[in-house]
Amino acid sequence: MGQEISKPEDAATAFADAWNRHDMDDFAALFSEDANFVNVVGMWWKNRAEIEAAHRATHKTMFRDSRLEGVAASVVELSPGLASVHYRWTLTGASAPDGSPAGTREGILLLVLKKEQSGWRIKVAQNTDIVPGAIAPPARASR
Repeated sequence: MGQEISKPEDAATAFADAWNRHDMDDFAALFSEDANFVNVVGMWWKNRAEIEAAHRATHKTMFRDSRLEGVAASVVELSPGLASVHYRWTLTGASAPDGSPAGTREGILLLVLKKEQSGWRIKVAQNTDIVPGAIAPPARASR
């Protein structure tokens, strides 16, 4: 099964690398068998096979020419052998449903990883688009 990931943040880099090569075998190998993945529109895949099938389908169509770039912006050890990684990403080259260019997207991918015998594997992934122009309400002044 895929490459050995020696540090949690390396899983995010490997995620983008497999994405950019459109290699869904390597992509799927980053996940535990019983991993969960919720994408940016709320689709929820509940094991490695579902995650692989969904990404394999979209990499034949809307993500065929896409490129994912980013940085591990936060790495938190939750307990020994368990960590979270926030990966701040930019996606270019994707297509809209009608085949036209989708434009540049940005977002944050949260990965929860567990250290297994074969190295760190993604147990939970939650992807979020950053919505341009959306801002948090202003903080209220304490009175």
